[in-house]
Amino acid sequence: MFIGVYFFSRSEMVILDWKWTVKTNIFLLQLTGLWPRDGTYKLDLYTLWTLIATILFTCGHNFFQFSNMFVVLNDLENFTDNNYITFSCLLSLIKTYSLFSNMKTLKQLMAVLHKTVFNPENIRERILIESSMNIWKVVYIVFSFSTCAAVFLLSAHPILDGSFRNGRLPYSAWYPYETQKTPIYEIVYVYQVLSMVYLVGVIYNVDTLIALLNAFVGVQCDILCDKLRNLQDTESSAARKKLIGCIQLHKNILTFTEKSNRFYERIIFSQFVISTLTTGLTLFQLRVVQRFSGHFYFTIMYESAVLTQIFMYCWFGNEVEIKSNNIPYAAFEADWVNADLGFKKDLLLLIVKSQRPIKVSAMNLFYLNLNTLMTILRTSWSYFVLLRQVDSG
Repeated sequence: MFIGVYFFSRSEMVILDWKWTVKTNIFLLQLTGLWPRDGTYKLDLYTLWTLIATILFTCGHNFFQFSNMFVVLNDLENFTDNNYITFSCLLSLIKTYSLFSNMKTLKQLMAVLHKTVFNPENIRERILIESSMNIWKVVYIVFSFSTCAAVFLLSAHPILDGSFRNGRLPYSAWYPYETQKTPIYEIVYVYQVLSMVYLVGVIYNVDTLIALLNAFVGVQCDILCDKLRNLQDTESSAARKKLIGCIQLHKNILTFTEKSNRFYERIIFSQFVISTLTTGLTLFQLRVVQRFSGHFYFTIMYESAVLTQIFMYCWFGNEVEIKSNNIPYAAFEADWVNADLGFKKDLLLLIVKSQRPIKVSAMNLFYLNLNTLMTILRTSWSYFVLLRQVDSG
C-alpha cells in the first residue's frame, strides 16, 4: 500500500491522489462483486456475478453454518467449538448489506478525496501525512497476516491433523445430505474453503476501508492544526484568507466524518457485539482444548485476527478524537495578538466550533476509542467466566 502520488509546483502545492490509498480495497471489492464502477448495478454480467456470489457464498454458507447451531445447542463444548466462527461469518451479511445500501454515499466519499482543499500545501504537511499513514500501513499488514494465516490454518486443519480421512470438514455446518462420501466430501470441502475466502475478503476489505476513512480524518485534523499554528503576519489580508480556508477545511472534515459515520455505524455496532461474543467463546475454547495442540494454535490465530480487527477500529477512532481535540489549542498558537478585530472574531468562532472533539460513534451508543476496546475485553471476559461456571455446574 502506498500513500499517494505527489506533484510539486512553484507554489509548493502538493497534489495528493488520496484514492490511491484505497486502490487495493476497491479492486478486491470489485472482485467480490460489491463495487460497481458507476455506483449502480445494471443488467450485465457483473450484476449476475454479484447475485451468484452473494447467494452462493454469503447467504448459502451462512445458512448452513447457522443451521448447525441448533444441532449442537445442548452441548456447550461443541457449541463453542463449532460456532465462534459462525458468528463472525454473520458479519459478512451485515457488511454486504451496508455496501449495497450505502454505495452512493461511498462513491461521494471517494469523490471528496479528490478535492483540492484536502491536499497538503507544503512538505511539512506531507510529512505529517506520511507519519500517520505509515501507522495505518503497519496495522494493515498485521491484520492482513493474521487474517490470511487464520483462514489458511482453519481451512487446512483437517489435512494437517489427518481428520480428513474420517470425512471431517474444515468448518462445522449442517447439510441435508451425507457429506462423508466421495466425491460429495471433496466438493463440499472446496465449497467451504471458497466461501470462507470470499466472506473473509468482504469482511477484511470493509474493515480496512473504514480504518482508512478514519485515518484520513485524523490526517486532515493534523493538517488543519499545522495550518493554524503557522498563521503569521495576521495583519495582512493573505492571513485572513488562510484563516477562512482553515474554517472551510474544518467544515469539510466535519461533513466527511458525518457521511463516513453514516456508512459504517451499523457495521461497527454489529462488529463490536459479535466480537465480544466470539472472544468469550474463544477464551472458553482455549480452556477446554488440549494445550499446544493444533486446535489450540488455530484458535489463538483466529482470536488474534479478531483482536486486531477491533483494535483497528478503536485505535483510529481514538486518533480522530485526540487529533480533533488539538484543533482549538493549535488555533490559540496562531499569531493573533496583533491581528485586527475581524481576524480575531473568525479565529474565536473556529475555537468555539472545535471545542467538542470529533467522535466516531456506533449508532450513538458508544464511541470508537481505547476505552471502548477495554470495555469489549472486560465484557468478553465476563462471558468467558459465565461459560466456565455453566460448564462446571
